[in-house]
Amino acid sequence: MMRRYTGWLLLALLLAGPVRAQHEGERARLGGYGAIRFESTSLEKQYNTFTFRRFVLTTDVAITPNLRFMSELELERFRQLELEKVVEPEDGVTVEQTVEGTDQSEIAIEQAWLEWFIDPAFRLQAGGVLVPLGRFNINHDDNQWMFPRRSLVDRGAPVLPAKSAWNELGVGFTGEIPIGPRGLLTYRLYVVNGMQLDVEVENKYVTRSEAENGSGNPVDNYIELKFSPFTGTFGNDTKQAKTVMGRVALSPSLGVELGLSGYYGRYTPQYLPAEYVSSVGLDFLLTRGALALEGEYVYTSMGDVEAVARGFARRVYNQAGVAFGSAEAEVPLESEVEVELDGLSRARQGYWVEARYAFFPEFLRNTFFGRGTQPLWYAGVRWEQVWYDGLLEEAEFAAGVLEEFETANRWVNRLAFGLIYRPTPLVGFQLTYELTWTNKGQSLGDVTNYLIAEGDEDFARAFIFGMVFGF
Repeated sequence: MMRRYTGWLLLALLLAGPVRAQHEGERARLGGYGAIRFESTSLEKQYNTFTFRRFVLTTDVAITPNLRFMSELELERFRQLELEKVVEPEDGVTVEQTVEGTDQSEIAIEQAWLEWFIDPAFRLQAGGVLVPLGRFNINHDDNQWMFPRRSLVDRGAPVLPAKSAWNELGVGFTGEIPIGPRGLLTYRLYVVNGMQLDVEVENKYVTRSEAENGSGNPVDNYIELKFSPFTGTFGNDTKQAKTVMGRVALSPSLGVELGLSGYYGRYTPQYLPAEYVSSVGLDFLLTRGALALEGEYVYTSMGDVEAVARGFARRVYNQAGVAFGSAEAEVPLESEVEVELDGLSRARQGYWVEARYAFFPEFLRNTFFGRGTQPLWYAGVRWEQVWYDGLLEEAEFAAGVLEEFETANRWVNRLAFGLIYRPTPLVGFQLTYELTWTNKGQSLGDVTNYLIAEGDEDFARAFIFGMVFGF
């Protein structure tokens, strides 16, 4: 009996990522993981580059024997953020503010929750929790995977309503229930604020030559308001509706798991017609000795997207095409506001399947590759497909009316071959070759959020060398 539960404990620690088990007498543990990579692609404007993709710090605090607090703070491509503010009281009041930061940087809370352990089958959790839709989002730590990129379904062309790593604020229950002599049933069930249609504001300043300058304004200011699906708020829920989500997984034996998950709730704010997002996911993990097979399927429906667009037109049409400026300004600006709906589709679905094999060549045993704690090599392949049904491509509004509404059925495929060397289970050196393609003559940039593709670039090759670590 002790051997059986020791096996489950080891599997739980593996799936938990960088959080370390607490030893007797320890109150808090610090962990983390990160990913650094070099990438070269065949796309014209996606240049060869090194990227510090992410660095995540994890804390796990045992407040009492049955109370625990867990948090993850993520820094994506982050190096610097600097804010300067100066107030000058002479001749009135002059306020100057400067914000400096590195391109594409992001600071985010991935998890932050309190757990009350009542029983192994019943744990209360409250706070920012990972959405248990599929197995990848709840096991997304980079150092756990052999491929440097996260899956299309979860991140690159997300079938998930919001891209991984996706968290929501709410409360729920988790637990593990033994089934038979070797089996285990686990569950997660939460009520949360839920994802919503939110706005992103982008400012762009464009200088013009004298030949182009017909209005006398040397600088144009473009303000773009992009409304798209986004993870739920950690503050006021503008939908005044809650979302339910959960996952049930059965492990009939150690190294085997079958999971069923779901997500349902309103995603439109109060000023738009009520539409609901519903998702269902199936996932599995099968291991036999050195061979592992893992996969996930997700289907998501977003309801009547055209009704959302019509309601959107009635509320925001008067913001589009507004021009403003001051003739007395030292550097006159001509400003234009554009409003856009993005990332909506009637339905979307996709899957990924990954096979990997663990080995260690004997001829490397006495080299530096043989050093470390349980050094291993893994060779693998991942195949992925995503389909968009009724993907919104263009919506034009005028006088409160939806004048144009264009959708398309799109798909994207990706095939990746990989090799990873792990001198220790928490550190890996990755080599990956990727092939990604979509509808003939269409842009990969329209169906992925990580490729910088021109209008007719429907195929991309990529070579990635990555380094992942955990501690």
